[in-house]
Amino acid sequence: MQCLENSLKIFAKTGADIDLETAMARLSNLTRDYYREKKYPGKSEIRVLAKTFVKDLKIGKWPNVLQGEFNDNFRNKTKAFLEKIHGDAHKAAEAMLKQCKETVDKNIR
Repeated sequence: MQCLENSLKIFAKTGADIDLETAMARLSNLTRDYYREKKYPGKSEIRVLAKTFVKDLKIGKWPNVLQGEFNDNFRNKTKAFLEKIHGDAHKAAEAMLKQCKETVDKNIR
Protein backbone atom coordinates (compact mmCIF):
# COMPACT_ATOMS: atom_id res chain seq x y z
CA MET A 1 0.00 0.00 0.00
CA GLN A 2 2.88 2.35 0.82
CA CYS A 3 4.33 1.97 -2.69
CA LEU A 4 0.96 2.85 -4.25
CA GLU A 5 0.60 5.84 -1.97
CA ASN A 6 4.13 7.10 -2.70
CA SER A 7 3.61 6.72 -6.45
CA LEU A 8 0.38 8.71 -6.28
CA LYS A 9 2.05 11.40 -4.19
CA ILE A 10 4.86 11.80 -6.74
CA PHE A 11 2.42 11.64 -9.68
CA ALA A 12 0.36 14.44 -8.10
CA LYS A 13 3.47 16.63 -8.11
CA THR A 14 5.10 15.66 -11.41
CA GLY A 15 2.41 14.11 -13.59
CA ALA A 16 5.02 11.62 -14.85
CA ASP A 17 3.84 8.40 -16.46
CA ILE A 18 6.54 6.36 -14.72
CA ASP A 19 4.88 7.08 -11.38
CA LEU A 20 1.51 6.14 -12.80
CA GLU A 21 2.99 2.87 -14.11
CA THR A 22 4.26 2.05 -10.63
CA ALA A 23 0.87 2.92 -9.15
CA MET A 24 -0.93 0.68 -11.66
CA ALA A 25 1.44 -2.22 -11.05
CA ARG A 26 0.99 -1.95 -7.30
CA LEU A 27 -2.79 -1.49 -7.49
CA SER A 28 -3.20 -4.53 -9.74
CA ASN A 29 -0.93 -6.67 -7.54
CA LEU A 30 -2.83 -5.65 -4.40
CA THR A 31 -6.10 -6.49 -6.16
CA ARG A 32 -4.78 -9.89 -7.25
CA ASP A 33 -3.58 -10.57 -3.69
CA TYR A 34 -7.05 -9.67 -2.41
CA TYR A 35 -8.65 -12.12 -4.86
CA ARG A 36 -6.25 -14.89 -3.85
CA GLU A 37 -6.83 -14.17 -0.16
CA LYS A 38 -10.56 -14.75 -0.62
CA LYS A 39 -10.00 -18.18 -2.27
CA TYR A 40 -13.18 -18.23 -4.32
CA PRO A 41 -13.83 -21.81 -5.48
CA GLY A 42 -14.91 -22.33 -9.05
CA LYS A 43 -14.05 -18.82 -10.21
CA SER A 44 -11.23 -18.31 -12.67
CA GLU A 45 -8.72 -15.75 -11.40
CA ILE A 46 -7.95 -14.61 -14.94
CA ARG A 47 -11.60 -14.11 -15.85
CA VAL A 48 -12.54 -12.28 -12.67
CA LEU A 49 -9.53 -9.95 -12.73
CA ALA A 50 -9.75 -9.34 -16.48
CA LYS A 51 -13.41 -8.40 -16.10
CA THR A 52 -12.52 -6.15 -13.16
CA PHE A 53 -9.78 -4.19 -14.95
CA VAL A 54 -10.98 -4.28 -18.58
CA LYS A 55 -14.76 -4.30 -18.55
CA ASP A 56 -15.78 -2.73 -15.24
CA LEU A 57 -13.03 -0.28 -14.27
CA LYS A 58 -11.76 0.19 -17.85
CA ILE A 59 -8.24 1.10 -16.70
CA GLY A 60 -6.06 -1.47 -18.46
CA LYS A 61 -5.74 -4.97 -19.87
CA TRP A 62 -5.16 -7.99 -17.67
CA PRO A 63 -2.41 -9.22 -17.10
CA ASN A 64 -0.50 -6.27 -18.62
CA VAL A 65 -1.54 -4.07 -15.69
CA LEU A 66 0.71 -6.18 -13.45
CA GLN A 67 3.68 -4.67 -15.29
CA GLY A 68 2.26 -1.16 -14.99
CA GLU A 69 0.58 -0.79 -18.38
CA PHE A 70 -2.46 1.46 -18.24
CA ASN A 71 -4.71 3.50 -20.50
CA ASP A 72 -5.78 7.15 -20.52
CA ASN A 73 -8.84 6.30 -18.46
CA PHE A 74 -6.59 5.28 -15.54
CA ARG A 75 -4.72 8.58 -15.81
CA ASN A 76 -8.01 10.51 -15.80
CA LYS A 77 -9.46 8.52 -12.89
CA THR A 78 -6.27 8.97 -10.87
CA LYS A 79 -6.32 12.72 -11.45
CA ALA A 80 -10.00 12.80 -10.48
CA PHE A 81 -9.35 10.85 -7.26
CA LEU A 82 -6.50 13.20 -6.33
CA GLU A 83 -8.51 16.35 -7.14
CA LYS A 84 -11.56 15.13 -5.24
CA ILE A 85 -9.57 14.68 -2.04
CA HIS A 86 -7.27 17.66 -2.54
CA GLY A 87 -4.10 15.72 -3.34
CA ASP A 88 -4.15 13.40 -0.31
CA ALA A 89 -2.32 10.39 -1.75
CA HIS A 90 -3.16 8.17 1.22
CA LYS A 91 -6.91 8.68 0.84
CA ALA A 92 -6.65 8.31 -2.95
CA ALA A 93 -4.79 5.01 -2.60
CA GLU A 94 -7.37 3.71 -0.12
CA ALA A 95 -10.27 4.77 -2.34
CA MET A 96 -8.75 3.23 -5.47
CA LEU A 97 -8.00 -0.06 -3.75
CA LYS A 98 -11.47 -0.12 -2.17
CA GLN A 99 -13.05 0.35 -5.59
CA CYS A 100 -10.99 -2.53 -7.01
CA LYS A 101 -11.88 -4.83 -4.10
CA GLU A 102 -15.58 -4.02 -4.37
CA THR A 103 -15.49 -4.71 -8.10
CA VAL A 104 -13.76 -8.07 -7.55
CA ASP A 105 -16.40 -9.00 -4.96
CA LYS A 106 -19.16 -8.02 -7.40
CA ASN A 107 -17.60 -10.14 -10.15
CA ILE A 108 -17.41 -13.18 -7.88
CA ARG A 109 -21.13 -13.30 -7.22
